Amino acid sequence: MAVADRVSGVDPARWARRAVSVAAVFVLWALATNLLGLIPNLPSPLDVGATLAESLAEPSFWTATVVSTARIYVSFAVAVALAVPLGLGIGWSRVFADFTFPALETLRPVPPVAWIPVVSLVFPILSLGIVGYPIDTGILFITFLGAFFPVLLNAVQGVRSIDAEYPRAAESLGTTPFQTFRHVVYPGALPSIHAGMINGMGLAWVNLVAAEMIAGSGLGYLTWSSYIAGDYATIIVGMLSIGLLGYLSSLLVRWLGARQLPWTSTDAA
Repeated sequence: MAVADRVSGVDPARWARRAVSVAAVFVLWALATNLLGLIPNLPSPLDVGATLAESLAEPSFWTATVVSTARIYVSFAVAVALAVPLGLGIGWSRVFADFTFPALETLRPVPPVAWIPVVSLVFPILSLGIVGYPIDTGILFITFLGAFFPVLLNAVQGVRSIDAEYPRAAESLGTTPFQTFRHVVYPGALPSIHAGMINGMGLAWVNLVAAEMIAGSGLGYLTWSSYIAGDYATIIVGMLSIGLLGYLSSLLVRWLGARQLPWTSTDAA
């Protein structure tokens, strides 16, 4: 396959294999519920399909979808805007790393659930209106953390993995430190940054759902409230919606990466 095809992902055979992979999940699901009865409490694909059709006709479902999607993209954009320059600086300057990296590494292992009480104190009533819906800044912060640290660490590793001979060669040709950073260090770190962005998008969704389960809005809350109400089919609808939106978000990040990295294949399996 040509490099352009690998980057763009235009390969019918690959899409066919991926379709088979997704279809296999639904086949096994139907076998486990309808035919074999292995999981009696799990709704069948037909039950979930009927519930999905009903949900698509409900404005509340679309409101939850828009709210969650807006939270993800706002938080992700802020995380990338902060993590990339921080990671590049930490990877490039030992002094800057000594002043910043230990504090960030102390915060990184704290799980999103542990941040919720702190966020409720720091952001008790603040909200940000986006696309016509209220977006709690506390949830934005927790979602931001999910994307921030993967992008940061990959940016640091991307800079530190660059062969030291490349900056030296550029400097021997008369480049200034800024030119070396701009034309050697930054492009060399881009593949790692892109990998961190893909990972960060997935973790942003994980953090978002965890925060939304107690926030009273969004797909996370829709899924949790359905569990409380015993509406198991709607739980699956919420899970599938989150999974689909997360997959589409990752595809968008990969597409953007392909535009920035035309010399490499960014169509990850």
